[in-house]
Amino acid sequence: MANIMTVLNMLEEIEISMKNLYQWISEEFTDNTELYRFFQRMSREEETHAGMVKYQKRLVRQNPNSFNEVSTDLSELQEFLQFISSIPEREHNLTPERALKLAIELEGMDEERMYRGVIVESYPELRELIHNLTRSDEEHCIFLKDFARRYLKSDPASDE
Repeated sequence: MANIMTVLNMLEEIEISMKNLYQWISEEFTDNTELYRFFQRMSREEETHAGMVKYQKRLVRQNPNSFNEVSTDLSELQEFLQFISSIPEREHNLTPERALKLAIELEGMDEERMYRGVIVESYPELRELIHNLTRSDEEHCIFLKDFARRYLKSDPASDE
């Protein structure tokens, strides 16, 4: 069992970590305007996602008696957060291909979506907000894959 605010804090931290990661990746490609702008946009979108989670946190704070514990184990979220945070230390001399495939890999991981489902199951009143965040994430992934396909001139998932 976990407190809803703990789960939301971790989800916000993941969104902010992804924002920072995409910012870092963009700075690796300052000599490539197209990639630089692409990863800057990805960073801004992650910042928007973090703002959506902040809004959910405000709702919980305004109605503290409506929210109790969430039936979940946070270890997978913690591992995912550590994985994101370790990427700049592990990835040296990023190529455009590696950067795009890494982004696709990260965006395809289920950790965030799984915990969003747990929140909706525990608190159906957050369903619409969670749905909006999920829809935004899906659009984000489509944009990423479309860009990668055009940039790499092939299906980026085919090399996995």
